[in-house]
Amino acid sequence: QPQQKEYDDLCSLPDLNEKTLLENLRNRFKQEKIYTYVGSILIVINPFKFLPIYNPKYVKMYDNHQLGKLEPHIYAVADVAYHAMLQRRKNQCIVISGESGSGKTQSTNFLIHHLTA
Repeated sequence: QPQQKEYDDLCSLPDLNEKTLLENLRNRFKQEKIYTYVGSILIVINPFKFLPIYNPKYVKMYDNHQLGKLEPHIYAVADVAYHAMLQRRKNQCIVISGESGSGKTQSTNFLIHHLTA
């Protein structure tokens, strides 16, 4: 079976259904790409290990960039919310949901890390 193209935004899938969505997420996860967009929503698949994508280099890379211009990352979501708050002068909200043990607390820590940097 030939290697299928993977999409960093599920809205870009040419044929969006449960099978293609799960295959795309699986292919990205195998490459340690744990973040995938669905428009402005970020899907995270917990790798249950530390990945070297949470250092100052990534904080700087995602500073003041539009969502979708770079690979999906939780820092991108944090940065978009931060700049929207500054530009609109209104509070912003990021909803983090998932089952117990899915990594919500760790994701919150990564968001706070980017915001405080």
